[in-house]
Amino acid sequence: MEDFATFLRRFEEANTAFVNGDPSLWLPLVSHSEHTSIFGGFGGQEVGWSEIGPRYEWASAQFRPTGNRVEFEYLDRYAGADTAYTVAIERCAVHHVTQPAPVPHVLRATMIFRVEDGAWKITHRHADPLNPRSSPSGP
Repeated sequence: MEDFATFLRRFEEANTAFVNGDPSLWLPLVSHSEHTSIFGGFGGQEVGWSEIGPRYEWASAQFRPTGNRVEFEYLDRYAGADTAYTVAIERCAVHHVTQPAPVPHVLRATMIFRVEDGAWKITHRHADPLNPRSSPSGP
């Protein structure tokens, strides 16, 4: 079985391809289980491969190719025998299909991975924009 560090490098390449409009490296890394979930960077929630597969394809189609690479700042990561997680900041300039030029894309992302049939798979992704710290607003 591929060690987690090697898998993580493939995940990083897949993430870069994803934000360049190509989900073909990403989709094989995702668990096809109905016990898989995403809270994606465009909002919403999906559970199970039947929802997740189409959502990932849609999300990747929201990006135009730029050739820009995602930079990963890992705040924490752990890999056990069959479960792993990462907590990271993902940074890239991306070109959304609805915008005239590339824009900064900075996400805080928590990922959970597990071994399925001898291979690491993404089983949960929670990614949302990294916003400045603020106080709660009043009523």
